[in-house]
Amino acid sequence: MATRFHLPVKILFGPGSLDQLGEETARLGKKALVVTYPDIRRVGILERVTGQLAAKGVQALVFEKVEPNPRATTVDAGADLARREGVQVIIGLGGGSAMDAAKSLALAASGSKPVWSYVGQRFQVEGKVPAIIQVPTLAGTGSEINNGAIITNWATHVKSGVSHPVMFAQTAVIDPELTLSVPLGQTKAGGVDIFCHIVESYVTDTEPAPLTDGIRETVMKMVVEYLPRVLKKPDDLEARTQLSWASTVAMSQLARLGGGLGNLTCHGIEHALSGYYDVTHGDGLAALLPAWMKFTRPAMGPRFDKLGKNVFGVSDGIKGTEAFLAEIGMNVKLGAIGCEKDKAEEIADLAIVSSPWLSAHPIPLDRKAVAGIYRDSF
Repeated sequence: MATRFHLPVKILFGPGSLDQLGEETARLGKKALVVTYPDIRRVGILERVTGQLAAKGVQALVFEKVEPNPRATTVDAGADLARREGVQVIIGLGGGSAMDAAKSLALAASGSKPVWSYVGQRFQVEGKVPAIIQVPTLAGTGSEINNGAIITNWATHVKSGVSHPVMFAQTAVIDPELTLSVPLGQTKAGGVDIFCHIVESYVTDTEPAPLTDGIRETVMKMVVEYLPRVLKKPDDLEARTQLSWASTVAMSQLARLGGGLGNLTCHGIEHALSGYYDVTHGDGLAALLPAWMKFTRPAMGPRFDKLGKNVFGVSDGIKGTEAFLAEIGMNVKLGAIGCEKDKAEEIADLAIVSSPWLSAHPIPLDRKAVAGIYRDSF
């Protein structure tokens, strides 16, 4: 089967690259909507962004109502503003929630339907989609480099994805200096997200390829090396720069280059958690990961052995992962982040609805299996 590689996003990377945002935006339009949340204003980044846009003659509107697990209703409100104001460029400024909201908001602004009508569907785009620029302020989600978004229907607690080629950003401005503003709790959660983006597909890959494995192992080793450095010295810009690279590569087509497979099924379970409890995504992943690995190991033992040897320098990949989580203070349990053990079946049902790809796991992730992993994470 032919491998398809498609990465249309222009990347402007490096400390100080935010200074190019005004020029990049002006090239795409004269009216922009900055999609973000209130924290970005508090740390002074929003003022820098709007100032740069104004200096290049771009009129900037701000939509700063995005939640940590962005709601479909919030996206619809932002899309209505963009449509009403005739916005030409949407700028996602923040972590994954802001960037996912920006992508899905741009899609919804191109038509008249609520964004949830696109979730999990194949669809035709109704009208012109505003250009998208992504500016991550956290190393974690890698949402700047792909064309998917995860949003939550808070009425049903279903957290699921929408994707389309028009949701790729024209430009990603990745300035690691912005990540210096991120509190250590969010930095740790972001690092776990990067690691999970890679390790989940790595250990579930039934048709591994040398190039794909080499890229994935390098990204995991970067997280294992540089995240502890950042936690010891938060202003270590070199370490934060390497984490930003790892974050971007982990969710890009580069992580599939060479033909490797695998699925993000721990992510699929976690989406049900954060859609129900509104927990921080990286915290939920950290709590679920060891139990998810232990469930998976009987079918994929050689992959876990390879993880241990090539990433951690130990014989057991699960023990290596658990030691890493302990080192960074992320050996958390679900009870500690507000989850309830008696909700196991309810969360399992939500996961299966939210994340249809769970069926692609090497051992079928049905209701009983997901509920078991959930319980084992307490």
